[in-house]
Amino acid sequence: MTFKLAVGGIEHETNTFRLQDAKSSDFDVVRGDALILKHEGVRSYLGGMLDAAASLGATVVPTLHADDEPSGIIDADAYAQMVDDLLLHIKRALPLDAVALALHGAGVAHGVSNIEVDICEKVRQLVGPEVKIVITLDLHGNLNPRLSELVDAAFGTRYHPHTDMFERGQDAVNIIPRLLDGSVIPELYIEKIPFLLAPVTTMYGVAAAVNDLCRQFEKDDDIVSCTFFHGFPYVDNSDSGASVLVVANGNAEKAGGAAKQIARLVWDSRETIGAQSFSPEAAVEIALSSGDWPVAVLDGADNPGGGCPGDGTYLLRAMLEADLREACYAAVCDPAVVRQSHEAGVGKTIQITLGGKTDEMHGAPIEANAYVKALTDGRFIRMSAEEKGRSMNVGPTVRLQVGGTEVIVVSERHQVYDPEIFLMHGIDVSRFKIVGIKSTNKWRDGFASIIKRDYLADSPGLMSQDLTRYDYKQIRRPLWPLDKETRY
Repeated sequence: MTFKLAVGGIEHETNTFRLQDAKSSDFDVVRGDALILKHEGVRSYLGGMLDAAASLGATVVPTLHADDEPSGIIDADAYAQMVDDLLLHIKRALPLDAVALALHGAGVAHGVSNIEVDICEKVRQLVGPEVKIVITLDLHGNLNPRLSELVDAAFGTRYHPHTDMFERGQDAVNIIPRLLDGSVIPELYIEKIPFLLAPVTTMYGVAAAVNDLCRQFEKDDDIVSCTFFHGFPYVDNSDSGASVLVVANGNAEKAGGAAKQIARLVWDSRETIGAQSFSPEAAVEIALSSGDWPVAVLDGADNPGGGCPGDGTYLLRAMLEADLREACYAAVCDPAVVRQSHEAGVGKTIQITLGGKTDEMHGAPIEANAYVKALTDGRFIRMSAEEKGRSMNVGPTVRLQVGGTEVIVVSERHQVYDPEIFLMHGIDVSRFKIVGIKSTNKWRDGFASIIKRDYLADSPGLMSQDLTRYDYKQIRRPLWPLDKETRY
């Protein structure tokens, strides 16, 4: 079956506790053929959609795709402009058989508490009830049940790190012929769980066991897809929290039953599913006691991949005060120190005031003497499975030696996914003992063959594991763990 398909989307993970809004200039927006050039051959949602469409012989109309590093609430005008632009491209592509959208699930704009619902409502109104709408979502989406009424199928990433973005994009397009010929009559069910879950990996532990149960349900021919959404707890609105999404073929009862059983396992495991964390000082101390190197210490509370400023200093300060040797750290976002280093040049020793410039929450600036060891333009290709092949640009960078620790400083916020940010500065992390990483879980795939153990350092920050640090005003209550009396 041949069909005509429009592809596009708007992806944003919003941290509503971040004070700085996401503006138009923060988004990477591509339109038309530029969308294909950016994503074809890349392990992204759109890369998977394009791959599946080519295999099926579909006629693809690229529309608009916009994404930004996770950040604050999207500026109202910026959001409206992107949505209007997306709708205009889809309108020009009509008539269509289907629309495939890469979305996130935790996007918030000023005046729009759930941009995914808003986008799908507007697209549905534009294309009408007969055109099939399929979407991809991030595992950290805060789902609203209204979404199940607007789309024909939805596929969320199963893993954290999100190594299956490409496959979920393929799923979204591969189901379209069956939607069109009526062999799949979709029944979507979203079960909300009164539970805020701080970021946790699915590579082991309870989250892996929940995924195993999802895969068991998918062995039923009537179950198309089953996904546990962890949610993104740093969004203060009524949709925040974990959920389960099941897509069934013509059987609403099975969809609801599967979703409720999986949700029950999550709820019953709420005390044990979370990640273990330590103070920065304790994390460094424990890492030093390891005899199997290298060991990672993780700066999760200042993870740029969740909207943090990336210039937090708690963990790096603990590493420097421990007077480590054979240690490295990536990456602090501090364009002023980068400029100072580039002006001084390689081989110079400079006095720096590093980090702690965005706010007081993430730690005070570090005063230190630093030796300028390497300078780069900040351009590299991501090599981990999540969006492998994506071109990255973190602006000019510098490798500084501060005491016995090699510190990479970047001009743009960057969550570390793989060793490439180290390698481009001449650092082979396998030769180091302690590796400081500004990330929580997305580094795990890229470093899987290198890092022997890891310890999550928690501190004040926009992505702390301690959710009681945040002044929630709009979430639905009661909600565990904020309200211990919560029942499900």
